[in-house]
Formats: sequence, structure tokens, C-alpha cells
Amino acid sequence: MSQGLVEVRGVSKSFPAGDRTIRVLDGVDLRVAAGESVALVGPSGSGKSTLLNLLGTLDTPDQGTIVIDGRDLSTMAADELARFRNQNLGFVFQSHHLLPHLSVLENVLVPVLAHGSRIAPEVVARAEALLKRVGLDHRRDQLPGRLSGGERQRAAVVRALINQPKLVLADEPTGALDRTSAGEVAALLGDLNREQGITLVVVTHSEELASRMNRVLTMQDGRLG
Repeated sequence: MSQGLVEVRGVSKSFPAGDRTIRVLDGVDLRVAAGESVALVGPSGSGKSTLLNLLGTLDTPDQGTIVIDGRDLSTMAADELARFRNQNLGFVFQSHHLLPHLSVLENVLVPVLAHGSRIAPEVVARAEALLKRVGLDHRRDQLPGRLSGGERQRAAVVRALINQPKLVLADEPTGALDRTSAGEVAALLGDLNREQGITLVVVTHSEELASRMNRVLTMQDGRLG
């Protein structure tokens, strides 16, 4: 079997809780192929978001290895991890985290600024094309406060895609939206996976969003079923 884009092997993670330690992940194995979409479902506290944070290099496991695109995350220093995160990973959270003083287009381009260089015209063109794809081209110059919740989350999805990441990680991306907006964002993520081959790992309690993924995996007591 060829190597997946994501390879998680024997990953465990614990956190202190007063005078005891809680084991949140317990020997998790996961393989995600390039272009695949995977939903992680299960009860709150089962370890889903912890696993997503480890995949996003926002935390490190106590045991086990995580390899993304052939790179073992444990072998990289902090500055190298930061570059890897910016260039290879996209994030969509439950809250959109758009900067209120920047326009929609400017918010989308924020991850590009981490490269420390002038934003090339082709990058702006890609941002505009993505905004058009998600139905926000007419809102590009608006501030986030003038957008609906669903529009803000669609802008956040475009921001996650602007650096053409190999992997997009989404943590409850529809959790703060009304039913209609949640359905629109769920459809958008599913469509982008199929149309653009985006590799997607989503943590969700939404059956509708999970149903749009290629695979649904259940996490219970820190283990993947």
C-alpha cells in the first residue's frame, strides 16, 4: 500500500487534571489518502479536537508518530514547523476568526503575509477566483461585520485555501451557524473536496456534514473505531 498523505501511528496524548492525568488519545492509528475527506465524529471529550490539533502541529503527542506528506513532524524544529504549517496546512474553526478591521479580500490574504514578501498578482487573482467560487465576489471589499454568519465562515474557508495547502483541517466548521448556513458550508466543503481534490479532515457533530465526507470514523474514549 502506498503511503498516505497523513500517517498517524500509535499516537497517545495525556493532559494533567489536578492531581491526576487524563489520557485523551490512546494509541490512535489513522491513514488519510491524498484527496480523501474524512469526518471524525463521537461524543464531546472523546479526543477528536486533540487529534486535529496534533495533525495541525499545534501540539505534540506524548507517544507515536505523525507523518504528513512524507515529513515526520517530530523531527522539525519550531520555526520549521511554523513554515510547514503555513505552507501545507489550512485551518477552519468553529469561529471564523476574521480580523474585523480588514476587508474580506484582505482577510483571505492574511496567511500569504507570513511569507514576508509582496503579494503577487496571481495570488490576488486566486483569492478573487475562490471568493467567486463560494459566492462572495460581490462582498470582497466588505468588512466582516457586514456579512452573515454563513458568509463569514465561507470567507474563512477561502482563507484556509489561499496557500493551496495539502491538507485542510476543520474543527466544527458548522457548529456556530444556523441550519441553512450550516448546510451551505457543509455542501461547500464537500464540493471543494470533489472539485479541487482537497484533502480534508473534519471534526463534527453534524450528520449532514459527516455524510458529505468519503469516510466517517468514530472516536470513543481516545480511540478510533
